[in-house]
Amino acid sequence: MDEKQLIKACIDNDSKAQRLLYEKYDARFFAVCKRYFTDIQQAEDVLVKGFMKIFQNISKFSFEGNFEGWMHRIMVNECLMELRKTKVFHLNVDDYSYSIPSTEEASQQLEESDIMKLLNYLPEGCKLVFTLFVIEGYKHKEIAENLGITEGTSKSQLNLAKTKLKEMLSKNDNLKSNLS
Repeated sequence: MDEKQLIKACIDNDSKAQRLLYEKYDARFFAVCKRYFTDIQQAEDVLVKGFMKIFQNISKFSFEGNFEGWMHRIMVNECLMELRKTKVFHLNVDDYSYSIPSTEEASQQLEESDIMKLLNYLPEGCKLVFTLFVIEGYKHKEIAENLGITEGTSKSQLNLAKTKLKEMLSKNDNLKSNLS
């Protein structure tokens, strides 16, 4: 079954097609959810909610553009909605309440799952803006609209995230070589 047939079958509420679609993309979108939630259970819950939203709105897909990109956008929006609902993030430029990992801890984390782990040491607001801008490719205007902040706040949070990441990397020269 090609992608277009799969989509049409999902529009017709074909449970086998829905299962195929889920199985095809669940790992990819679970990785997206884990970027926003360190709690695995919460990431799984948002994944399920995101797929439910995809299935509820699949008839709105116009077959123009990339289907995976369309679903990705829904999944990211579901993550943002969950963050807003739980008020997990807060954007405060003065929030320096993070701890830089020790040399051994940071090196070990990089070996285990690359630089994404370093993001968990950032304040939540910085991590969120960094993820949306650098990883998801959102523009500052989109980030501001989605989070209810100004573009300036988005830019300052991104700069703060970059500064903190540089501090963590400069704390250990081994980290830099592991990233190269």
